[in-house]
This record gives sequence, structure tokens and C-alpha cells, in this order.
Amino acid sequence: MSSVTENSGTERNYLHQLTSLRGVACLVVLFGHAIQVFRYSQPTRPPGLAVVHDLVTYAFNAEAAVVLFFVLSGCVLSLSLRKYTHMTGRIVGSFYVKRLFRIYPLLWFSIALAIASMVIARGWVADGVFVGWLSRNLQTPVSIRNTLASVSGLFTRYNGPMWSLRVELMYSVVFPLLFVLVRAPRLRVLTLAALAAIALLPLPHETGTVFALCFGLGALIPLLPTTLPRHHGLYALLAVAVLLYDRYALAPLNLPERIPDMIETAAAFVVIRDLYASGRQYRFLLSKPVIAVGELSYGIYLLHLPVMLIVFSLAGRMMGAPTLLSHPSLTQFGLGMVTVVLTTTLAALTYTVLELPLHNMGRRLGRAILSPAAASIRPITAGEGTDTHVSRV
Repeated sequence: MSSVTENSGTERNYLHQLTSLRGVACLVVLFGHAIQVFRYSQPTRPPGLAVVHDLVTYAFNAEAAVVLFFVLSGCVLSLSLRKYTHMTGRIVGSFYVKRLFRIYPLLWFSIALAIASMVIARGWVADGVFVGWLSRNLQTPVSIRNTLASVSGLFTRYNGPMWSLRVELMYSVVFPLLFVLVRAPRLRVLTLAALAAIALLPLPHETGTVFALCFGLGALIPLLPTTLPRHHGLYALLAVAVLLYDRYALAPLNLPERIPDMIETAAAFVVIRDLYASGRQYRFLLSKPVIAVGELSYGIYLLHLPVMLIVFSLAGRMMGAPTLLSHPSLTQFGLGMVTVVLTTTLAALTYTVLELPLHNMGRRLGRAILSPAAASIRPITAGEGTDTHVSRV
């Protein structure tokens, strides 16, 4: 199969499917939080029913979905840089400006919503309802210092999902260099080995070093030949199973968290690589509703936990938190569905009035930075002007 070109129909379909995949992963995180962040009662179940329950709940593997996000980010950022023959200061500056306008505006809005959700949850829900990390987050003092640190993206206690944005920011800074190293055939293997070694360092998970390989492997995907092994579809299917259930299978071993993270990194690479190189078109991922969720995925991801906390607090105030926690399956499903509807609606609003206008502003500023160096890059096509899709870097 010939190499995928940037403006081909195959590339456009791939970008649509990539966007949809990010949306699906985002919903996995949302329902995963509905399952994981509250201290539900654990009713006794017959062995067979217990296995079915575990298979359903573990399928919402929020940790694997975030790993998939990072590999996707590496792939998309690689697509945005591969059109440049050489990295220059202007290209890197343009890249940084576009990333800042992509990440920060909605991040700032989410901080305001997160503070409101903290105040409501602390006032209406008793201690002991939330799991440890969320309980600690909710007890964080709302101060000028913490707020300024949150606005910068360095402090993530106000809104749990912000930790992954801090990782995105960290690797966005080094990504141009990382891309140059991965693109060079002689340095590629050594670079990926170094990233794997960094990922395996026994450092606290919140430092983000464990995700170094995610961005390296993601950056590699558009740079590889499009030839695939004979049974690549089967490998991709097995990789999806790994993303869903590796933590279920490994739970009895009590391994360090970086081990399943690394396994999921490899599985995410296989899935995205197959989606990119095979040219296969999946109707589900190309359907307009799923693409639309993908376009809103950044907003859904950042806003869903504050919305979920507000919904749970309101429901707990009306029906009592013990009542909700004593019916875990019903509460998880209902809480997840209500949060999906409300968060998607809010994300659509912020997408229209905040994300898209400011993203396009960042794109225009990025082009302005590039314009004096236009001779050293490929011509910018008309499609790279003002866009109606935030996800197209």
C-alpha cells in the first residue's frame, strides 16, 4: 500500500477515525470514574455473576484510555510536524503557540467549574463517600497560590483529570526534539530505548515519566512504512483486549503501576498503527455522532468530573448518599448517563464559544510566526486556514 499523503481521502478518514477513537476513550474515562471514584457497597454475588460484573466494570479501564490519549497525541503532533523538512526556531515557536492556545483556554474554564464542584461536594456530601485521591483533592484549600498554580497547569488537585494535561504540557515542550530524534533512522531505536528506560524509572506516577514512551511511539506511527504483518487485524483485536483487561488479569500480582502502563502503551501503539497503516475504514468510527463526540472529547474529558461531582451531590442531597452507594450498578449507570448528557452539552457550548475561536487564533498566530520562513517549508494549503475542527492540528 502506498504511503498515506497529508491531503488524501485516506488521511482524512484516518483523522476522523482518530478523532472518534479519542471520543470513545474519553467516554471510557467518564464511566470509569462513575464506577471507581465513589465508595459503593459491595453486595455478595454468585461466582458466575461476579465474573460478569468484573468483566463489565474492568472494560471501563480509565487508566488505559489515558495511555491511549498520550499515544494519540504523539501521533497527531507528529502528523503536524512531519511536513517540515527541517526544524527551525520559527517552526518550534509556531508549534508552541498552537499548543498553548489548544490546551489552556478550556483548562482555565475547567478550573472555575472544578472550584464550584469542590464547594458543593464539601458542603453536601459527608467524608468517606469518595475514594482516597478524590477525597484529598476535595479537601484542598482554595487559595490564590493554588489557583495560580492551577492556571499554569502545574497544580492539579482542583480537578483530577488535569494531571494528564500537565503531562501533555511537559511532553509538548520536548516534542519537537523528540520528533527529530524519532524521525532520524539512525537515532530511532536508541531514542525509543531511552524513552522506555525513562518510563521504567521507579519514580512517583504523577511525575509523568512513565508516559515518555507513549509520545515516542505515537510520534513514530506516521513515520513508519505502511506495510503491516499478515494478521495485523488479529493483532489489533488482541491489543484492544489488552487495553480493556490487562489490569484485571494482572491485579493478583500487585505489580507497580508502570508495568500495566507500559503494556497498555504497546497495545495502544498496535491499535493506532493498524488504524493508520491499514487504510481500513470502520463505519462506527466514521459515523457523524461518534466523530462529534471526538471533536468534543477535550471538553468532555476536562469537565466531566466536576459535573459528575455536582450531579452526585445533588442526587445525594435529595435521596441520601447511602441510598445511592447501596445500589452500585444502578447509580453507576444513571450517574454516567446523566453526566454524559450534561457534560456533552456543556462541552458543545465551550467548543463553540471558547475552544474553536481561540484555537483558530492560535493557528493564525502560528502562521504569522512561520511566514518569514515560508521558503523552508511546504506551502500551506487553504485547508490549513480557519478551521471548523479543533482536533485538526
